[in-house]
Amino acid sequence: MTMRYPAEAGVGQKPAFPAWAGPSERLRFLLRYAILAPSRHNTQPWMFEIEGSELRLYGDWRRALKVADPQGRELVMACGAALYNLEVAALHFGHATSIEILAGKNRRDGLLARLALDERRPPTAQEDELFGAIGVRRTNRFAFDARDVPFGVVSGLVREAADQGACLRVVDRTIRPAVSELVAEGARQQWASARFRSELATWSRSNQPGEMDGVPGYAHGLSDSASVFRRVLVRFRTGMSSEERRDRYYALNTRALVALCSRQETPADWFVAGQAMQRVLLRAAAKGLSASFFSQTVEVPSVRARLREALGEVGWPQLLFRLGYGRPLRATPRRPVELVLRSMASAATSQAIVRPMAEAST
Repeated sequence: MTMRYPAEAGVGQKPAFPAWAGPSERLRFLLRYAILAPSRHNTQPWMFEIEGSELRLYGDWRRALKVADPQGRELVMACGAALYNLEVAALHFGHATSIEILAGKNRRDGLLARLALDERRPPTAQEDELFGAIGVRRTNRFAFDARDVPFGVVSGLVREAADQGACLRVVDRTIRPAVSELVAEGARQQWASARFRSELATWSRSNQPGEMDGVPGYAHGLSDSASVFRRVLVRFRTGMSSEERRDRYYALNTRALVALCSRQETPADWFVAGQAMQRVLLRAAAKGLSASFFSQTVEVPSVRARLREALGEVGWPQLLFRLGYGRPLRATPRRPVELVLRSMASAATSQAIVRPMAEAST
């Protein structure tokens, strides 16, 4: 496939890696790939510090979703995905890395992980394939076409998740009707909540240039004019939502429906699940596949418990999503590196930016 690179560097133009510079400048360069990771409502809930050859990753709790994600589970997963992107980019540009996961260690500063640049080595073809997918991966909320996803591709994704420390479960056709009803039930409960609709509206964006986060209207197929009113319509919508009907249909009829599960339910497991999610999504994108999430099934506690039972899963479902062949999409906006990279901060500044994991998990 033809490699594409972040819009910051120009379409089709590979930016020059500063191999001549010190490790801190190399890490800063690599952040342009970390910020392309997915996050719920495109909140981009990460913050980074760099000191020498070490990068520190924090959750930005100012961007936490208090209604959809009160424990910070999806926030931690998004941070895991961002660090995985950076790891893949480092490998592409010739650097091995070492990672220490600190999520759940009750650190008062809210530090989730450390990454250090290690020895130089050439990337493998598989690593280059993952890197090439960073700039083309999209969350695709539209219908997929009727082509089957090859069994070999799906089984390969199952192995990718296992290699990263998670489990990818294919939702069998025999339980698909039950799971699709759970998808609809989750959507029904969320859309019935004024607090959920208000939070969703807060992260809804117009199609106007200059937005740096949130979900623009074009990601839902809205025109420029319709995108301006989406925030108001979402906040005051009542009755059965079109999302409920649509998501039930998609879950029941999609060619490939999969659940990403973790062995345990700890912040460290969430972080690993985020890394595994991104590895699966990148490999799927490299194979020409699109992905779309049914987040409601893991955000509503009662629905998540029933999903776990329906899957016969001894672990914990962290994501439910569909895979298929979709149309090309515009990228959603991203905050520039300058806004997610801070210098070494004082204790007072640190407390203003992050909330300790111990508090986030209560």
